Amino acid sequence: MHTPTVLKAMKHIIYLFTITLLVLSCSETKEKLPENFDYGNIENGLYKNAYFDMEISFNPNWTVQNKEQINTLIEQHGTTASVENEDFKAIIKASQINTAYLLTVFKYDIGSSVAFNPSFMAIAENTKNFNAIHTGKDYLFHAKKLMQKTEMQYSFNSKIAERTISNAVFHVMETQLHFDGKTILQEYISTVSKGFSLSFVITYATEDEKEALYAIINSIKIQKNNSLALQL
Repeated sequence: MHTPTVLKAMKHIIYLFTITLLVLSCSETKEKLPENFDYGNIENGLYKNAYFDMEISFNPNWTVQNKEQINTLIEQHGTTASVENEDFKAIIKASQINTAYLLTVFKYDIGSSVAFNPSFMAIAENTKNFNAIHTGKDYLFHAKKLMQKTEMQYSFNSKIAERTISNAVFHVMETQLHFDGKTILQEYISTVSKGFSLSFVITYATEDEKEALYAIINSIKIQKNNSLALQL
């Protein structure tokens, strides 16, 4: 089964993206998701989202985590996380108002007897009140600062790269997470559109796992007439 270390890493990945902007803002702003926001739907390994005019294909044999399961991971991690902020638990709770977990898939069932369980996440976060965040690079700059404040041992590729996915410009931050003698590799792939950051997060331990996750990324389709594809 998964070691406590790997399970903690899974929770930490999810939890970091729920709080980035609230920590950055140092305010109590709670921008709710718009009424026409679409969490999307999944059928036979195909995720569709009307709000972002986006489709993502993945192996239907992979395990999908629903919103309730993701929120449970966030709440569990929020009771033990340690950063330089006395009101951190309150921030975690407030962040759930403006963050949407669009798609979370693991290669194996949680708790499977495997060395590591690679994962793909698609997350949207409301950025309407943060005028300085125009691109994925801006968003990842602040995400990196937050990661450096946590108890987790991160190292970073010194350069945030640019990548085009289905006509849309994203930025990519590569990280390594070190603890308990293990190294977990992550890539945070982000853009900003329609008042949201849209991020894909892949987590893996081997090149074969990375290749499987990039098959998901390469499947992503964003309509050409979408502002997401035309913004940059």
